[in-house]
Amino acid sequence: MAHKIYQNLAHLDTFPSDLNYTGIVFDGWDHPINVIPILVLSVCFIFGGLPRSVLSVWVLMNAAFIHLWMDGLIGLTGMGPKYLADEYAVLDSRYWPTKDSGVMIISILELVVMGPLCIFWYIAISQKCWCRHFLCLITSTFQLMGSLLYVLCEIWDGFKHLPEKESWPPTFDSYIKLKYFWLVFVFLNSFWINIPLLLYWSTWQQMKPNKEKQT
Repeated sequence: MAHKIYQNLAHLDTFPSDLNYTGIVFDGWDHPINVIPILVLSVCFIFGGLPRSVLSVWVLMNAAFIHLWMDGLIGLTGMGPKYLADEYAVLDSRYWPTKDSGVMIISILELVVMGPLCIFWYIAISQKCWCRHFLCLITSTFQLMGSLLYVLCEIWDGFKHLPEKESWPPTFDSYIKLKYFWLVFVFLNSFWINIPLLLYWSTWQQMKPNKEKQT
């Protein structure tokens, strides 16, 4: 059955019926998987308190929403809000229905490595623990490598898993191109490439010996 909204997306013709977009935004929000962000936020607030900087907000968002819940569980399993699961399939058929091994491994790493690292990183930032620089470097490395693999593999494949792949190169003449290619694939993915690079530089500056103290 063809996709109900984006009927021109051929790769959704075999999309699992239980994940097909229903037109109801809140369908699937009662799934137990949606408790994950609340649990993560609770742990972070109990042991680290409220966020006190832009960096802590970035880390908290990645821990509670991006790595563990969205990419880690919804993108990997298709469970949870059907609207979000369907959006993953529209954005990139490597999630659904093909379940590309590379993208699935990245999602698993987000679930079992990046998400927990962000929780520890957030607490370390809040408590000004000595290990916050180490956690920054290792977590940013996972984020950077995961994003580069995700983006570069799709470029290598000729963008064949993205919507409206038959009209290439993408322009700005349709809602699907604007949203899924330019906004999500290009603009949003750039955050998980550029921000880790900025954090490398910022952490390096903070770890450099203070010459004034040495003298």
